[in-house]
Amino acid sequence: MTCFMKILVLCMFIGVVGLSSAGAKVDIGTLKKGIVKITTEFANGRKVGTGFIAGKSTKHLFIVTASHVVEGEAEVPQAIEVTFFTHQEDTFSATIVKKEGGDPRGLALLKVGGDVPEDVEVLSWDATTQVVGGEEIHLIGFPRVGGNDWAVTKGTLSGFDGPVLKFSGAVAEGNSGGPVLFQGQVIGVVMEVTGQFGNAKPAQIARFTVENWPGYPRSTTTTDTSPEPDSNSTDVVSPSVVPQPGMATLVIESSPDKAQVFVDGEYIGNTGPGPVVVRDVEPDEYDVMVTKDGFRTWKRTIAIRSGERRTMKATLQEGQDLVVTGVWKNPAEPTISYVFNQQGNHVTMTEVTTSFLGTVVTAQGEGQLKGNQLEIMYRTMLGTMGQSTTTLADDGQHLTGTFQDFSNMIPVAISLIRTGESPPAFSQPGSADFNSIQNFGR
Repeated sequence: MTCFMKILVLCMFIGVVGLSSAGAKVDIGTLKKGIVKITTEFANGRKVGTGFIAGKSTKHLFIVTASHVVEGEAEVPQAIEVTFFTHQEDTFSATIVKKEGGDPRGLALLKVGGDVPEDVEVLSWDATTQVVGGEEIHLIGFPRVGGNDWAVTKGTLSGFDGPVLKFSGAVAEGNSGGPVLFQGQVIGVVMEVTGQFGNAKPAQIARFTVENWPGYPRSTTTTDTSPEPDSNSTDVVSPSVVPQPGMATLVIESSPDKAQVFVDGEYIGNTGPGPVVVRDVEPDEYDVMVTKDGFRTWKRTIAIRSGERRTMKATLQEGQDLVVTGVWKNPAEPTISYVFNQQGNHVTMTEVTTSFLGTVVTAQGEGQLKGNQLEIMYRTMLGTMGQSTTTLADDGQHLTGTFQDFSNMIPVAISLIRTGESPPAFSQPGSADFNSIQNFGR
């Protein structure tokens, strides 16, 4: 082979496969199958950004992006459309599963259902690589200026600045929400672009945040598919009862009976005198709700495996549904108040600290109340993140449990009491303290 032919073959090879700084082969064509174009329509215009496929179930594809890609200044999106690399002639409607609203460096999780493409790629996270600076990265996205769809550029990692991963390279506004790729894996999510420099949320934080949001298919991110223990359920695997290979059966009992059963918001039937049996269930994650007048609503999110027969028993408690809306305090820390606002099962939390300097917001979070279990993911004014898990007492006046900061992962006991006393100046719209609460994170 002549020298010219050798060079030609080498160039053709490099055109198909990019090389990382460590020499590992990066299949750009495969990576593009995991990256999507996101177009958000508003009444006064549109936004174009980037996202990537982070999870897949039998019914949905789950896409990670930056929250500001699907947010307007003061508008609710009229539509969110997603375009896949292998189906560029089509657009697919997406809905928001969860987002860190109002946060310029926040994340959003979208899902696309229906007849979704099968020839897509779920990108892998890299949450373990120790960045020292100088590593070569790839960016794939939709820059507005001087770029094209699925434009591939290279950059260089600068390192960490607190909870922010900084990088430089040919990056533009349309890259927001896209992955920062190191050796073919997602090491960060693009949050901000300033000139030729960008800020990303590191994979360590982004992955933990997304995979712990309600609605994310946790069964797709772990090889341990055993069901979580539940004091109100029994789990029996009996493939012989399943009518079709690969499908599952869901059995819901209730105590007392004559209760309504809903799966993913769809009414299935009433219990009593026997259970409600749902056959030919595709292996996936489902939201199960059981209701009865005069009793608290019972809810669980379950992951069902192929060939499984799952029996769940909902033990209903008398009384109205539990709510945590209000002001809560820890008697041991009277200067700190926790303001909860609950809509359905979704709960937002604002931690307000009062001192001689005035009233300031020191943390904010959100989560869900499942039965009497309240889980909150929070972020402090110092930029640290953590999680609290508490149990609401039957009287609805006490929350007890633990919280732990992700920086040390040490559980700390917490005990709160509901109180009618509001933090000073909290209920005075227009005051500096009120505005600081309303604008926290914006």
